[in-house]
Amino acid sequence: FYFICYQRIGEISLRDQLLNDDCLSEQLIDEMIKKFLEQVRQGTLSFNQWPQMYTDYSVSKLAVNAYTRLMSRRLSDRPEGQKVYINCFCPGWVKTAMTGWEGNISAEEGADTGVWLAFLPFELGTNGKFFAERREISF
Repeated sequence: FYFICYQRIGEISLRDQLLNDDCLSEQLIDEMIKKFLEQVRQGTLSFNQWPQMYTDYSVSKLAVNAYTRLMSRRLSDRPEGQKVYINCFCPGWVKTAMTGWEGNISAEEGADTGVWLAFLPFELGTNGKFFAERREISF
């Protein structure tokens, strides 16, 4: 359930904009979150528009993934020696208070992909991607 996919957004125009790097902007991502929160406040949340499983968690992960792509593009346009590479990852179902200690891996195991990403050589050019278990996962 933790691999968040843009295909789960029912509003096709929003989904297409979020998937198109040329359309992706802070304003677009912020408007998506504001729209979601407003529907929650008003009790008008439509599950045809938003991911149906773990909806609030999924929408937050969609925003993190979109911001990762956006920021990776902005920060990688810097001159050589000043570039910043940014990726995001899912640690998995970790035994923490958030999972009620019912996760299937330890915090150390959950941190593995993040540590691995932090030490990837810049030459690999991995940027704006989503990872789990040391593998790139499609948004």
